[in-house]
Parts: sequence; structure tokens; C-alpha cells
Amino acid sequence: MPRASYEGYDIIGDLHGHADALKQLLDRLGYQHRQGRYQHPERQVIFLGDFIDRGPQQLEVLRIVQDMVLAGSAQAVMGNHELNALGWFFADDQGQPLRPHTDKNRQQHQAFLEEVGEGSAQHREWIEWFLTITGKLIQPWQNPA
Repeated sequence: MPRASYEGYDIIGDLHGHADALKQLLDRLGYQHRQGRYQHPERQVIFLGDFIDRGPQQLEVLRIVQDMVLAGSAQAVMGNHELNALGWFFADDQGQPLRPHTDKNRQQHQAFLEEVGEGSAQHREWIEWFLTITGKLIQPWQNPA
């Protein structure tokens, strides 16, 4: 159950798929891994997005962050890489991707697409979760798949 208030906050951003570094940082900050998630008796993490693209452990980063958010031991704000993932996934009312599928854009997003399995059920689940951390700023028109 999420706590009503915390005595302090830890701000963490730009994880880019580096779960081992995230776990080491959480350990150093005094978070304990209990009941499948990291928690702190007095503080909460505010994650500043950019969870994906680049690193080798993107899904593990997403699971850690999501578990902490659901447990109330963290809050998450979407970064530009999650916004780009939404743009890659969704199309406008003409059927055109919101983020053009250029070679440059694919190269930037390729590590995430490979790890999640582009178009897979898991891909859709993470896209849906990204929508929950947008602050309802984005209303995609349609799903291209």
C-alpha cells in the first residue's frame, strides 16, 4: 500500500536499459529488495524517464520501475525515449506512424524493439504502460497493428 507521505525523494533519470547500474544505485541509496520490489522506509524514487533504448537490460529496468510505481515506492515520468516509442507504435488517422520509420529512428529504437519483440503482446503491454505515465497528454488515434 502506498504511503501517504515520504521524508525525502531520490531523483533518477536516463537509465536507458542499464538494470545492473539501477540496482546498484538503489542499494547505495538504502532501498531494500523485499517482496519482489525495491522499497525504502522513508524515501521514494521519482524516475525521470528514458528507461529504454541503448542498454542490454531494458525489460528488467521497466519491470523494476513498474513494480516500484505499483507498490507506491516510486513515481515515474515519461522521457523522450518512451514518447518516441509511442510515436513509433501508433499511427495518425491517415495510417502514418506518428514517428517516421526512418533508418535513423529505427537505429535509435532498435535495441528496445529487439528486446521486447516488435509488435508482440509484450510490446503492446509496455506501450500501454507508457501511456499511464504520460499524464494523459497523448491521445493516439489508432493502433497500426
